[in-house]
Amino acid sequence: MKATAILALINFVAFLLVSLYLGGDALSGYIRDGHSFVCSHESCTEVSRAVWSYSYWHALTALGGIFLYFVEAAIFVTIGDIDLDFGAKS
Repeated sequence: MKATAILALINFVAFLLVSLYLGGDALSGYIRDGHSFVCSHESCTEVSRAVWSYSYWHALTALGGIFLYFVEAAIFVTIGDIDLDFGAKS
């Protein structure tokens, strides 16, 4: 799980930095009349279709990495490899 957490974190931070640089991301953006836009907080920036596609797929992989980490945690808790104590006293 540590490897998944590290890779997911690196990918997510990279996604955030690229989104800041571009002025938004494709999941919040749109394509209209052959023009591609990345958006953030109601502000949109026109980008090439290639950049929009990159942003779209990078967003999906960033969210997918986080999802994968939680799926792994659920599996390990279910099979008993991880014990969730939460500070409970015996």
